[in-house]
Amino acid sequence: MKWKFVLNIDRIFFQHTGTEKLERLAREGWIVGKLRCGGFLFQLKKEEPKEVQYQLGFQPIPESNEAIPHPGQGWEVVDAIDCVQVYRAAPDAPPIEMNHEQLMEQIKQEEHLLRKYTLSLFIFLILSFVLHIIVGWALVEMILLGGIIMLLIAFLLFLALYILNRYRQHNLKEL
Repeated sequence: MKWKFVLNIDRIFFQHTGTEKLERLAREGWIVGKLRCGGFLFQLKKEEPKEVQYQLGFQPIPESNEAIPHPGQGWEVVDAIDCVQVYRAAPDAPPIEMNHEQLMEQIKQEEHLLRKYTLSLFIFLILSFVLHIIVGWALVEMILLGGIIMLLIAFLLFLALYILNRYRQHNLKEL
């Protein structure tokens, strides 16, 4: 059996794009089999060409005793991992209506933590910079300079994660 992997960029940004590519690949005989690497890759398997439609669902991670949400109306769950579900149906099936409120609440909690860590790192960065300017000892200045560089890298990383989180919230509101 042949396998093929396709990147799922929608996993990061919570957008419903990319299903057209999966539907085109299904017409060529590549059917979605599983999600891999935390939902960042689609694992496609070679079968006979089919005319199907796919839809991505973004729901919060279910508890261990809960089942994967099943939309019905001709849709079947292909696979689910973390907060991403892949559904498949015949081309004439009606679209699935999803409720994204729980996922939005989960992302807002992440935003609160990211904001707290980003502001804390920014304060430590400013304090380290001020100490570096005030202190006149060469050894302490070098240690503080290394700390400033590490804090700056951590601050930029958390700032990027915070911006990504805000972008994900914006995309969920648009769905």
